[in-house]
Amino acid sequence: MSFGAIKHRLRQGRPLVVDSDTGAAFRARGVTVAGPGALGRLLRQDPKAVLSHYQAEVGSRVDVLCALTADTTPRALAEVGMEHRAAVLTGLAVELAFEAAEDSPKPVAVAGVLGSEMVSPIAPDRHHEELREHAERLAVAGCELLIARGQGSRLALMAAVVAAASTELPTWAVVECLPSGELITGGPVAELVEPLEQAGASVIMFEVASIAHGVDRLRDARAAVAGHAESGVLLAASDSSVRGYPDADAHPVAWAKGALALDAERARVIGGGAGTTEAHTAALAVELGALHPSLPVPGSRAR
Repeated sequence: MSFGAIKHRLRQGRPLVVDSDTGAAFRARGVTVAGPGALGRLLRQDPKAVLSHYQAEVGSRVDVLCALTADTTPRALAEVGMEHRAAVLTGLAVELAFEAAEDSPKPVAVAGVLGSEMVSPIAPDRHHEELREHAERLAVAGCELLIARGQGSRLALMAAVVAAASTELPTWAVVECLPSGELITGGPVAELVEPLEQAGASVIMFEVASIAHGVDRLRDARAAVAGHAESGVLLAASDSSVRGYPDADAHPVAWAKGALALDAERARVIGGGAGTTEAHTAALAVELGALHPSLPVPGSRAR
């Protein structure tokens, strides 16, 4: 599998590049995917649009492609009358991601995303069950790793990590940060990183609004990590970017050059946060390729 060919880079060499803000990338192409079940409806009605999205991300030279699975749970799909299609649409989302990844001249790992911001909170026991069931769907569909999101809730994030890790797939956790740089869940980084490690997270990614905040969170995590979890950053296009909307004022090349500060701070994963599109990840791949020339750079057909 492709992740096996690149996972050594979590320890050394060029950081792994994760794709951009899905909603922003779609909007930049004139496609709106807002609201509960919107991605599920798109998968059902226009799978070619989803494949085109994946192909654009793969074309930007990402190393990890996120399948559009956050909202293919029965509860999210119930909003558009398709709650019984969760397994089928989850499988389709992953299948299309692999189709795009297989056309890449270099290994691209396909990740499933667990945890949705498009559904209302439910009782913790039901939420745990829902996450475990969806994690199993993602594993059965063939995902190579799982990315867990908590959507602002420490409890939800921990539940998503536990559910993802129960599949024995590599599990990465996304920790959202406020515009101020503080964790959206509150409290110091040290009090969250260690429990996430213990729950099964092998990579902890901080979703931040600025490079300075990303650097600070990487340093905090490095001081707090007790085991072997690596750290990464999902960097917004600018400190005024809004998730789901492309930031036309943020120049991708300038963004990518600035993101090199995260590489210098030993971020092992770097991806696009709020407001970014595949133009940002493409620029990032070029900049990182220039710093780490032992790996193929854009335009190379080497495998």
